[in-house]
Amino acid sequence: MKLAIVVGHNARSQGAVRPDTGETEFAWNSRLAKMIEEEARLFPRIRVKTFFREYCGSYRREIAEVYDQVDAWGADASNELHFNSHSSRTATGTEVLSSGSDASLRYARALQERMGAALGLKDRGVKVRRSGRGSESLMSGRAPAVLIEPFFGSSPEGQAATDEEHEQRALARSILQATQDAFL
Repeated sequence: MKLAIVVGHNARSQGAVRPDTGETEFAWNSRLAKMIEEEARLFPRIRVKTFFREYCGSYRREIAEVYDQVDAWGADASNELHFNSHSSRTATGTEVLSSGSDASLRYARALQERMGAALGLKDRGVKVRRSGRGSESLMSGRAPAVLIEPFFGSSPEGQAATDEEHEQRALARSILQATQDAFL
């Protein structure tokens, strides 16, 4: 099983910022991707490779290029890492975006269950996106794709659930467990 991890955003446009640490989505999820690779040693049937979106002046081209790399690697599934943010500090919870294909939905449901158990945050559910924000990432590659939003970086509740290394590692393991649940 080959799992492609795509770090959301890029070095130039780094996404939302956690007000508690000043860390961006790109920086936080770059670290999470490394943890997923490290934790994969506990899952010998899953090979993980991390891919980074590169700024190229066009959002669509950026997405197309990274998912072309994912396809060239021969990924069996892809998971793009993000976290949510909102102007209201009370917005909280875990959600997964899916392309709506059977395999994507199966993976999204497994991720929602495993991440929810790992973080203990409100279940915001699985959402199918065929257009709008996030849909390009879900529809560009050949492999079943998901986009995760495990917590709100703007929420004290989300921050508290993800600020310690052991919590981040539990999230990394939950992603691998969900991959195993959905595909192996």
